[in-house]
Amino acid sequence: MWQELAKVLAQLIKEYQKLQALNEEKRGVLVLVKLKDLERIVQQEEQVIKEINSVEESRKELLNRIVNSGVKLSQASHMQDVWGQCPDMSQRDLLRRLHTALAKLVAEVQEASANNEILIRGALDAINFKLNQLGGTSVEPAYGQGGQELVSHEKNFDFEA
Repeated sequence: MWQELAKVLAQLIKEYQKLQALNEEKRGVLVLVKLKDLERIVQQEEQVIKEINSVEESRKELLNRIVNSGVKLSQASHMQDVWGQCPDMSQRDLLRRLHTALAKLVAEVQEASANNEILIRGALDAINFKLNQLGGTSVEPAYGQGGQELVSHEKNFDFEA
């Protein structure tokens, strides 16, 4: 079972590496505001996330089997409590290294996702600005009724028939 756990952790690392690469690619696409490429990357991310969820379910089932085999764990147990009970010293070291690598990778992916979120907001602001320019929309320098912003629209086209 300990070897299976090592394989599951290695698979999680592999999937998170894919997600990290997609995040890096996404950052470049967001900076250049390439929407078609962004859509393709988001679809790929969805597939990777589905795979991560699947592997994570396998990890949970494996941990349940480990607990049922006599290893004492609780809901509050950390991963180091799990691999700390591995009887084979070399397997324990492998699990420790895999867990450390996975934890570091997950933190990097979370940071990259947060950075991309900032870029997404910037790209949406740029798109809204451009749409407002094209549509002749502007915000007045005064507030309207109830403290709301006053938005005026120019009539760019006259489609009278």
